[in-house]
Amino acid sequence: MKIKNLLLLIVPLIFTGCASIIDGGSKSVQINSNPEGAKVAISNRAGKKVSVQTTPAIVTLERSSGYFRGEDYKLVFEEAGYHPYEMHVTSSIDGWYFGNILFGGLIGMLIVDPATGDMFTLAPREVNCNLVISTTSLTPDELKANPV
Repeated sequence: MKIKNLLLLIVPLIFTGCASIIDGGSKSVQINSNPEGAKVAISNRAGKKVSVQTTPAIVTLERSSGYFRGEDYKLVFEEAGYHPYEMHVTSSIDGWYFGNILFGGLIGMLIVDPATGDMFTLAPREVNCNLVISTTSLTPDELKANPV
């Protein structure tokens, strides 16, 4: 009976990864713009549009684009009367991934965390974009009132 209980404790640890346990799953990113109400189009590394939102917004994004490959998202902000602006949310190795050395072992380090994408984290987790007024869309009176 003791061996059965011991196996019930050990087997789940063998088939998990440390980052998957501690910090698993998709991550949300808060997206803000000044002015609010800008359209933001989000494309993944492959160039596929994964979301179009109006700011402020919270989006849930995957951390990887494949086995041992982090994701990179391009965010393009657009608002009438403003210059478009582009920025990125990228993935990097999650510090919890190295917990596999102690807890998840080789299976967690080489299989589970890379396969689930949980070996990565996203940054930044809050995006703030200050759009710049486009002088080409302003009338002379608006240009006087809003010098660039």
